[in-house]
Amino acid sequence: MTTHDVREEATEVVVVGAGMSGLMAATTLAPETGVVVLESTDRTGGRVETVRRGDYWINVGTQFTEGTGTLIDALDRHGIEMGSLAGKSIALYLNGGVVDTSNPVELMFRTRMTMMDRLGMAVIGARILAVMPFLESESRIAHRVRAKLDTRLASYLLKGVRSKLAAAVVRSWSAQWMGCEVEETAATQFVTSVGLALADPEKIPNFSLPVGGNQTLTDVLTEDLGDRIRLNSVVHSVRQDGGGVVVDYHDGDRPVRLRAKRAIVTAPADIAERIIPNLPQQHRNAFNDITYGRYVIVGFFTDEVGPQRWDDYFAVSTPQLSFQAMFNHAAAMRNGDDRKPGGALACLAGGAHADALFDLPDEEIVSRFAKDLLAVFPELEGKLGEGIVRRHRRVVPFWAPGRRNSLPTLRDPLGSIYLAGDYQLDLPSLADAATSGERAAKDVLANLSSAGMQGVPQRP
Repeated sequence: MTTHDVREEATEVVVVGAGMSGLMAATTLAPETGVVVLESTDRTGGRVETVRRGDYWINVGTQFTEGTGTLIDALDRHGIEMGSLAGKSIALYLNGGVVDTSNPVELMFRTRMTMMDRLGMAVIGARILAVMPFLESESRIAHRVRAKLDTRLASYLLKGVRSKLAAAVVRSWSAQWMGCEVEETAATQFVTSVGLALADPEKIPNFSLPVGGNQTLTDVLTEDLGDRIRLNSVVHSVRQDGGGVVVDYHDGDRPVRLRAKRAIVTAPADIAERIIPNLPQQHRNAFNDITYGRYVIVGFFTDEVGPQRWDDYFAVSTPQLSFQAMFNHAAAMRNGDDRKPGGALACLAGGAHADALFDLPDEEIVSRFAKDLLAVFPELEGKLGEGIVRRHRRVVPFWAPGRRNSLPTLRDPLGSIYLAGDYQLDLPSLADAATSGERAAKDVLANLSSAGMQGVPQRP
């Protein structure tokens, strides 16, 4: 920053990062105060990215919009049509056969498994079902159960299980839903993430897809914010200065110093730790306790005509293949008899599978995924479009046993610097990222209002 003159700027609030959390924070702030959003890349949305072709779309970043609250409210407010996954289910591909996991009888007795494999699956299923009632309860025993799960690796589900196939299924679930291995994450997060989808099919309708893909919402928010967003703006530091903050960043190759009253940092944990100097040790420890799952995704637009076997599945778990899940984004459009030609599929590899793929050429990854996809659904022969590859080295945050206890530290501001991100709430997701951004923005507005009132003489 010594080769050019530093350009000086000022605003009321600066938001670092234009992912879902940052966009929601800025959208909440914009009607009330001046705001600037600094994004280091050439696009907004963060891990939200959608590729579109005709009537179809593929989410090549985060796959689903789930839950309730801030995110769903924003979709409703902007009139974005939602494609429902009600009535759709998850399938499992094992040993050459596809079965519906929402039907326990079919799963256990029509799947091509040995008796040892069935026993292993039954043990794992029983362990998940045994703790599910305690995950949302506030009873004393529920707190004890969750505390115990927080101290255990998710691999406890495999203890005593001799079936390699059952172990592969569990590892596939961990990779596809969290992007990590069962030896990396605490049991609580694994059971919550996987168990709700597999043990409580009634919650599946809470999964949905905005028509046009998840990027539909981030596109709308980006358009609303307009020139408040600055792309290709790499932040080097966010530091407190008197009663406000100073943000040093590069606008392309031009150094800029931006002064503001408050800052909201929505960058991933490792970046936030790097750009906020003089962090208290407890905050540094909390950031270091967060690890991110990783994925490699290949999307395929397809050219089939007429009803297909996969139409009623929004996901197929594939633990024995080069990818561990196939997501069917067109499932949200299959709600009637008038099935349009074509489709959109995304194949995802997570955890160690992703690690092994990161450095391979796109052509090799596409070749492997296409070959295995055709093994699951041979009807797609000659109907797969060109593969669209995305590598994500940092996606869903997760915690090792005992590490989640540090999380509350990151919910409180560091003076004039506020933090937001999907690591702040109970179950990391796109919905939690949106909620966290909105919450931080409301806290900033309340703080600025309070500070302003303190400077106003009171009438006797």
